[in-house]
Amino acid sequence: MAVLTSKEKKKIQKKILQLRVAIERHDRLYYKDSQPEISDFEYDCLKNELLHLESLLPEMVTGSSVGDDRGGNLLTRKHYTPMLSLENTYNLDDVFDFDARIRKLLAIERDIEYVIEPKVDGLAVNLVYEKGQLQYALTRGNGIEGDDVTDNVKTIVGLPLYIEHVPDLIEIRGEVYMDCEIFRKINAERIQMGEVAFANARNLASGTLKLMDSETVRSRHLKILLYGIGMGNDLEKQNEIYPFLRKRGFVSQTYYHVVVNLNGIADIIRELDGACKRLPYTTDGVVFKVNDRTLQEQLGATAKAPRWAFAYKFEPECGETILRNVTFQVGRTGVITPVAELDPVNLSGSCVARATLHNADDIAKKDIRIGDTVIVEKSGEIIPAIVGVKLENRPESGLEKLVFPTDCPCCCVRLIRLPAEVAWRCPNADCPEQIIQKIIYFASKTAMDIDGLGEAVVRKLVEIGRIKTSADIYTLKKEDLYFLGNFGDKSVNRLLSNIEHSKKTELWRFINGLGIPSIGEKMAKDLANYFHHWDALVSASMEDLGHIRGIGQKVAQGIFDYFCDPKNLDLLQQFQKIGFEFEEISVRHNPNFNHKIFALTGTLQQFTRTQAKALIEKNGGSVANTLSAGVDVLIAGSDAGQKLDVARKKNISVWTESDFVEKLG
Repeated sequence: MAVLTSKEKKKIQKKILQLRVAIERHDRLYYKDSQPEISDFEYDCLKNELLHLESLLPEMVTGSSVGDDRGGNLLTRKHYTPMLSLENTYNLDDVFDFDARIRKLLAIERDIEYVIEPKVDGLAVNLVYEKGQLQYALTRGNGIEGDDVTDNVKTIVGLPLYIEHVPDLIEIRGEVYMDCEIFRKINAERIQMGEVAFANARNLASGTLKLMDSETVRSRHLKILLYGIGMGNDLEKQNEIYPFLRKRGFVSQTYYHVVVNLNGIADIIRELDGACKRLPYTTDGVVFKVNDRTLQEQLGATAKAPRWAFAYKFEPECGETILRNVTFQVGRTGVITPVAELDPVNLSGSCVARATLHNADDIAKKDIRIGDTVIVEKSGEIIPAIVGVKLENRPESGLEKLVFPTDCPCCCVRLIRLPAEVAWRCPNADCPEQIIQKIIYFASKTAMDIDGLGEAVVRKLVEIGRIKTSADIYTLKKEDLYFLGNFGDKSVNRLLSNIEHSKKTELWRFINGLGIPSIGEKMAKDLANYFHHWDALVSASMEDLGHIRGIGQKVAQGIFDYFCDPKNLDLLQQFQKIGFEFEEISVRHNPNFNHKIFALTGTLQQFTRTQAKALIEKNGGSVANTLSAGVDVLIAGSDAGQKLDVARKKNISVWTESDFVEKLG
């Protein structure tokens, strides 16, 4: 290697210091705040650049760390054995270099046996059991000590709190994650409620696990997958850990390969990548582990990572396209959401023409401008996002900076930003767009389910001044609808009939349709099941609301404040005059269903999914979106697919549609 000149050394030193500052900032955003500004790929590029420059100037090396996810507001505890992170690469050649390095360190020629498993994109945790009893759960923290998240981990359905046939002290390690379906549902509800969507499932799971309110944590249905043992590991092989954990009631890794060398590794990675796409959680690569634990102990670890394990990460699927425009949408709660309008680009088999820009801070930090060539990513993130700008493609003459509006794009009222929020809001409750969005939501399928009263009709009715609130829907007459045009007798009569029919509905639908802050479909059902009658909910005290499982202090306060607001009380008085007949949900305590969790797969001949779910709930059961550890029964229709295989492996009861009908009685 050529000798560096003094000038070159100074330049490298300066860049190293800049990279350290940037990486420290991104570590804080990722580990502590769960709000990263850049993708994992961009972050790894920064780390790799730093390592390369440090190799040129060894005197600048100051040691390495695993990051630090400790938030400062939770009790911390030490791990019995360090909980290190993994070295990783995006280059397949580095995997073979890893194998060569292992052989050199061990001074052996023979083939080495490896375990290859999916890399779960979650939050690493360490469960400590003493004499079989779960004592506490810690995050990775700084590798030496982590945040105590025991109460929140205990909300995870199916996690054993007591295990048998284990050493007196044992550390069980794995990842806390959120099912993709749960994540989509939470985001859909947030969007419906006019709130900013979460960027990805990993960040939401991480942020949730560190909340101080365990009931809110419980309502988000976190999951956990265990794959490692720290203290108390007396097994001979890495691949023996997975059945060991499953026999003690843990959900452990099932998708893995054991190979005696790395020949044909590219095919195995492709196979695992395909399998990962069918998993209910997100993955971002595969992990290679030396299978022989004696060899693992000989290899040991650096200050940052075990020498016997290595991660090959998949490059996120990105595409370059042109940002043509940004529209600022007003939600029903007044939140202003910037949406990028793009030249269409194909990602993950779908055509993407729109992407989220998250918020004003995101736009400013990335310096995104209309006309820019932007990088769009859809990897583990359900909503496509702009992750960067190709500044080298920006015209020399420059482009105008994208300015976030200071006034509402609909009613021109000055926007506000509440403390501790990133979103800007329109505070004007009479903003036409907010009114439109509230009425659309009230009439939607997850609320009053008024077929025919879609966005186009609602917009026209608001624009002509015929409706101003959701209650005005029930005052519509034939002439109002004829006035809209394109409405014949059949359409008019059908819509009016649907409006009339909606007066007799389940209480939860009405509660959900009101748009009470933080109340979505599930919480609306919980409120309806607890209070049974509308009047009881309206007059509920903070103490009453606090008794409901899943409702924390903040949510309870929002409900209480809603029913104290004079404007809301005026609206409720209007509804009172309409004459609703709320159907009380009568739960039949069928022993075949009572207190059991069900999942559905395949196609049912006699029922839609919605009908089957309603029948399960009315018979005392509940329905999970995925085949999680807590599921008791899988109802399998035709073309059941992979869920059926997984259920059989996990010894979950399987009912055919005929069994389901028979059990209903």
